[in-house]
Amino acid sequence: MKFQINRCIYLIVFLGFFWSGCAALPARQKPLPVLKDPAGYFQDIIKKSHALHDVSGYAKLKITANGKTSTSRNVFFVRRPDMLRIETLGFLSRPALFFTADSTAMSFYAIESNAFYSGKTTAENIQRIIGIRLSLREVILSFLGEPPLADCTSRKIACSQDKNQYLFTLACDGAQQLIWIDPAAGTITGYKLYENTYPVCDYAFSDFQNVAGRLFPLKIDIHHYTTTTDISLEFESLSFDPIPVERFSVHTPQGAACLGIEELGMPQ
Repeated sequence: MKFQINRCIYLIVFLGFFWSGCAALPARQKPLPVLKDPAGYFQDIIKKSHALHDVSGYAKLKITANGKTSTSRNVFFVRRPDMLRIETLGFLSRPALFFTADSTAMSFYAIESNAFYSGKTTAENIQRIIGIRLSLREVILSFLGEPPLADCTSRKIACSQDKNQYLFTLACDGAQQLIWIDPAAGTITGYKLYENTYPVCDYAFSDFQNVAGRLFPLKIDIHHYTTTTDISLEFESLSFDPIPVERFSVHTPQGAACLGIEELGMPQ
């Protein structure tokens, strides 16, 4: 009788370990449908993202660089391909800084000091204003909810599955781009760029919401490896309505000191 009881206890313990071990096993990944035309599918996703022309609203911007973190709330206006206006809000949500740019010229106005800076649109001058080196294209595409995909005449496209998403790998001119696409929503959720096998930047798109009939990522996290910089862009409100050209026009404020952007110097 004692032997039978001990054997039953042993059996119960064994089955407990067995079932707990089975429960701990990861769920088997379900294969996604095989794409008959991966290149065509990818181009359709990119074409859909490029359909957005104007975007404006409020956004919180957080930048961490050189061990320092700055956070700002901004009103922004963006028009594809190269028109940008950002108003950084200060105390009581009043405008404190104005930043405008197009493909050739950019300006920066500090209200408190009544100083107006202007110069050519370059990555170096953008760095003088926001503290990190970015091209105007990178800034505009971020506000449009897109990664800075590099285009080229000849490229190789490969498609695989990463968890429950399609992973596209684009090889071109010594660079490799990885793009993650959610097949259920048809949205780009991640992007990574390599140049000569070295990582350059990561983009993560999340918190997709339906805005005016369009899925848009309300949060974008960016990491730049070359400058060890992290950028977080969180949208508070959005509009896709056409923006009047006058919104991007630049007027020198009355009585402002007019200076070159180069006089701002490079951030340390």
